[in-house]
Amino acid sequence: MIPDNVLEQLRDIHTPPPAGFWPPAPGWWVLAALLLATIAVVAFLAWRRHRRQAPKRAALARLAGYPAPEQPGPDWYAGLNRLLKETALARYPHDNPAGLSGDDWSRFLALTSGDPERPWQQLVVASYRPTSDLGPGDARQLAEYWIRRQSW
Repeated sequence: MIPDNVLEQLRDIHTPPPAGFWPPAPGWWVLAALLLATIAVVAFLAWRRHRRQAPKRAALARLAGYPAPEQPGPDWYAGLNRLLKETALARYPHDNPAGLSGDDWSRFLALTSGDPERPWQQLVVASYRPTSDLGPGDARQLAEYWIRRQSW
């Protein structure tokens, strides 16, 4: 037999308090670790690319600061070719571009630009002639095109 006061001792079912914010479930820890690893890898790759492209940025900055006279002489074109050779030496150190001149240098520029149809020969020859068919604006555009086409 059950005593009468036992039923009075029963209480309603109480739900437990809701789970707190901390500590998160293991899945959230894994997601956070993956997210941090992804951010670290992307930051590292961006930093490495930024460092690799430093010579390209420096060459473009030097080219932007290279004044173009109205009547450029062979010295001006030689300076532009020197800038391209220094950039080529930074990009292709094993191909020895510093030792190239004349047809070999124009062939190198044509091959490494990926566009052999451009007037590379005129740019190179302008360093040796008193006048050139290639204007200073076109020569600067050609040099900028070559620098920008290089993969760093």
